[in-house]
This record gives sequence, structure tokens and C-alpha cells, in this order.
Amino acid sequence: MSNAVVVAVLGAALLHAGWNALIRGAGDKGLYTLLLHACSGLLAIPAVLVLGLPAPASWPYVLASAVIHTVYIVWLMRAYEGGQLALSYTLMRGVPPLLVAMLAVPMLGEMPKAQGWLGILCLSAGVLGIGFAGGQTPRHLITHPASRAALQNAMAIAAYTLVDGIGARQSGNPLAYACCLFALEPWIALALGYRRHGGEMLAYFRRRWPIGLLGALCSTVAYAIVLWAMTQAPVGMVAALRESSVVLAVLIGYLVFREGRLRTGVVAGCTVLLGIFLIKA
Repeated sequence: MSNAVVVAVLGAALLHAGWNALIRGAGDKGLYTLLLHACSGLLAIPAVLVLGLPAPASWPYVLASAVIHTVYIVWLMRAYEGGQLALSYTLMRGVPPLLVAMLAVPMLGEMPKAQGWLGILCLSAGVLGIGFAGGQTPRHLITHPASRAALQNAMAIAAYTLVDGIGARQSGNPLAYACCLFALEPWIALALGYRRHGGEMLAYFRRRWPIGLLGALCSTVAYAIVLWAMTQAPVGMVAALRESSVVLAVLIGYLVFREGRLRTGVVAGCTVLLGIFLIKA
């Protein structure tokens, strides 16, 4: 992995933690999540007109990813309703590598080496540590609705990361692939949101569109960088480096939202990051 790719992915990690923090800080997290993704879709449409469509071989992956992202949007809203930024974010970003590593044993017969098992232990301990830093108990991680939604979203994230990693490589133009995905992604979720909120959703969009646009820019640029990086370096390495955003989320959670204990949270976040790299190495 070249230095340019490393710097780009670290920048994407900062942007990713940033737009998740915007959702966490929103008064109505559900409506703001819908607004952010609506703005992402609208920004992507003119980009698709300029860049054109990705190669036909990647279209099935774009469609599959758009469906998975719809599920992701729904669970994302639930994960931050009553949930802390550091804990919900860590569950969503840190658990997918853990799921893949654990499921690969019975499904693919891929038994991790000693380094892999050490990574699994570090990742699990780090997730629990971030929960403890925020005053949570192991039982809370399982029973709280926000934590459950974050764990469910971890499965969606693992799925779309794999789909998009393959699709971007077959697209001929990762940026066109990303813009096409963002243009298709939000509309099912928006239809469901309008059915639930009606005119309230439209009124919220009119009042809050500037902050929604800010979140959308962070989101689209971050994911476009990641998809480009996946064409320049191994998908697993890019996905692992991207999860450095876990540590950034801990810092933002403490400094902005006064969540948890900083030292414990940072140590636990670094432990999560170490676990991800050990699994992916």
C-alpha cells in the first residue's frame, strides 16, 4: 500500500467519523439521517451525468449494494437513537472484521492462525473496553436497542464492503461506480420515511438542508476515496485501515459529547484497531 493511499484512507476515516458525529448530534437523528442520504443522492446525480455509468459488469453489484445500503440506513438511525457515538460506531465498524473471521471457520473452513485469533481477542476486548469507558455493562451491549441495531448494521457493513470491493474493481471507473451507488441508494429509505413522517419530513429538510449537505459531502467523498483505494491496494488492507475511524470516533465522542472516559476509550479504540490489523494481515 503506497503512502498516498494510506494518507487518503486516513482522511476518509476522519470524514467518516465526522458525518457519523453529525448524526449523533442531531436533534432528530432519524430525519437527519434521511436528509443526509437524500443530499448524497442529489449530489451524485449530476456527477453520474458527467462521469457516465460504470462498466456493465459492475451494475449487478451497484444494485445489490443499493439494497444493502437501504437496510444500513434504517439500522443506522436506530443505532444512534439513545446510543453513544463511540460505542455504536465501534460496534458498527469494529465488528464486521470479527464476523468475517469467525464465520469463515464453519462456512469456508478457513481456520485463523495464531495471529488471527489474537486479533479476534484484541478486537473483542476493545469493543467491550469502549463500552466500559462509556459506563456500559456487557448485558447492555446485548439488550439495549441501540447496541442491537449497531450489531445488526455490522452485518450490513460487512456485506456491502465485500460487494462494493468487487464491483469497484469491475467498474472501470471507481468514482463513477461510487456516484451511481449514491444516486440509487437513498430512495427506498426516503419513501419509507415519508410514509412515516409525511410533511414533517419535508419541513425538516427545508430547515436543515445546509447541515445535511455538509454531512453528505463528508459521506460521499469518504466512500469515493475508499472505493478508489480498493482498486490500488488489497481490499482487506484498505478496509482495515479505514477502521482507524474508531479511534477518531472515541475522541469526538469525548470532546464533543462528553461521553465516557477518554484514556480508557482511546486505549480500547487502539486495541480494536490492532485487532483489525492482526485479522487482516
